[in-house]
Parts: sequence; structure tokens; C-alpha cells
Amino acid sequence: MGRRSGLRASGLRAVDRRSVGIRLVGIRPIGLTALVVLAFVVAACAGDDSGRDAAGPAGTNDRVESVSAGAAASGLPSWRSYVATGGDSLAAIDVFESPGGQPLAAVPNRHAEGLPAVFLVRQLDVADTEDGGWYEVWLPVRPNGSHGFIRADDVSLSYHDYQLRVKLSDHEVELYTAGVRTDTFPVGVGEDRTPTPGGTFYTKELLKPTNRGGPYGTYAYGLSGFSNTLTDFAGGDGVVGLHGTDQPDSVGRDVSAGCIRMRNDDIEQLVERLPLGVPVEIIA
Repeated sequence: MGRRSGLRASGLRAVDRRSVGIRLVGIRPIGLTALVVLAFVVAACAGDDSGRDAAGPAGTNDRVESVSAGAAASGLPSWRSYVATGGDSLAAIDVFESPGGQPLAAVPNRHAEGLPAVFLVRQLDVADTEDGGWYEVWLPVRPNGSHGFIRADDVSLSYHDYQLRVKLSDHEVELYTAGVRTDTFPVGVGEDRTPTPGGTFYTKELLKPTNRGGPYGTYAYGLSGFSNTLTDFAGGDGVVGLHGTDQPDSVGRDVSAGCIRMRNDDIEQLVERLPLGVPVEIIA
């Protein structure tokens, strides 16, 4: 069993790699995708048995189906994902229960190093109101699968054609590019009592540990999902991560408190190719 550890802001620095956006016809110019500081503690960077109940993976939500249906209706590729990045001048992004409806939350738009929040879009151009256009987005909050509506004027929009699929029973993560599986990597996943949660999440932030030989390896993604069995972990609230490891022999086994471990060379390949806002489907 791996040692217990939590992902903290200390000893980590944000990667400020910005990707060139793709201009969409009929949609205003795309902003730059930034990689932001993980402000929470990742739940599952190593195994630990203390005080946790057994639980199986949750069912997947319908993010992929919803976006695909909308894309098909408008003639866009079914595999395409859209990413909303918070505007530079905003301290928070207001989230509403419906376009122009009651406010649900204000998601901070400035993390520790001043980089903006990133949302995976569930539905494009859902309505036009007196406040302008709206997007429905998945939210990086509990409970897993939460979504709400944000103003189009508060964000810039980009898209990409990538998806990750984590197959827990096979201990594999598959990379899809434009709907085609292009790579497969082995992973370590959660133990029986602290399973990696099932569902469709997205990569919302990227960290580069200052200690390459530490428990998170060379890079760590923070996902939008949370542990179903841990409501707190090492000072945070149980965010699930996808990260490297200093224990490559643990890859391919049920070893963690919910995080997904990759060999350092493998996660470095993802970092070189992927923007933020990539869907991560976790299935049994």
C-alpha cells in the first residue's frame, strides 16, 4: 500500500502554458487556456485505511451525450468539447439555476497565482435573454455531476477534440483524439474502501511539483470530481486527481484513496498534448 499523502499548494507551482485558441465562426474570439493552481487537497494520492466505508463507483452522468446531441443537431463533430474560461477582469463567475434565473453560486475566478477558472460546457447557446447569451456548464463542486448556467459575456470560449476514458477494472486510461482511440496507458486507482468515483469529469487545473521525486511525480491534474467516501483529506475536501508517482510499481493496481496514478513518462505525454477542459470519463 502506498503512503498517505495530500496535494497541497506548498511545494507545487502552477504551469502557465497557454494554448492558442481556435476561432469559431459565429462565436467571438477564443481566449487562452491557462493552467491553474490546484486550490484543494487531492483525495487519493496514496492508500490509507483509516475510517472509510466501502463504496462502489457512482454511475456516469450524461455530459458526453448532452454535448454530442447538441453538436449533432448543429452539424458539429460529436466528439468536440467546448471550454469556457473566466474573463480577465472578473473575481468570480456567477452561476445560475437557469438563464436569467436565481443565482446558485459564485465560483472564484482567481486562484493562488491569478489564473482564471475553467469550465467544461454542457450545452452551447442555451438561451438569449436581456442579459445576453448563456452556456450550461459542468461545475467543479459537490455533488459530482453538478451543473448550472453562466453568462457568455463572463467567459471566452475554446474547443478541442480530446477525451480521456479511465477503465477502472482494466487499470487503463485511454486517450481519444477526434473520436478515435490514439493511446492507452496503465494507471493505479482507488482501493475498495476508497474507490475512484465513476462519472464524467474534466481537467480543471495543472500543477508541476517542485520535487520531481515526490508522491505526485512530475505533474498533477486536478479534476472536477470529488471522492464519494472522503469529504476531507489532508486539509482539503477530497478532490480527485490524475497525477504521476514516485512509486511506478504501484501503477496497475488498486492502491490509492481515489486518485488516478500514472507513470511520469506517460502523464508527461498528456501534458504536452492536452489543453485544460478535457472530459475524463471514469467507468468500471
